[in-house]
Amino acid sequence: MRFRVAVSAEQDLDEIFAYWADRAGPETADRIIDAIIERFALIGEFPQAGRACDDISPAVRCFPAGKYLIYYRKARRAVEIVHVFHGARKQARSISTVRREK
Repeated sequence: MRFRVAVSAEQDLDEIFAYWADRAGPETADRIIDAIIERFALIGEFPQAGRACDDISPAVRCFPAGKYLIYYRKARRAVEIVHVFHGARKQARSISTVRREK
């Protein structure tokens, strides 16, 4: 199965890149983003690998990528990557954002 990245997840990745580029340099930011994106392919191959997030939506799952959490859902022909949040972020706020985008 393939994956596609929602606009919201692209924005999350841009924010993650900007954060790390500012603090540790663009090379470090590139490595972090690459590590996250590598997980997208894994999720595309094994969409049931993540934990179910029934409190968000029966269709949403979550998979770790280092210190980040990837929220995704299975679509017709691909896994849709919905958001990428830092694991230390208040997940309640993250969850409400994902709910609004159903």
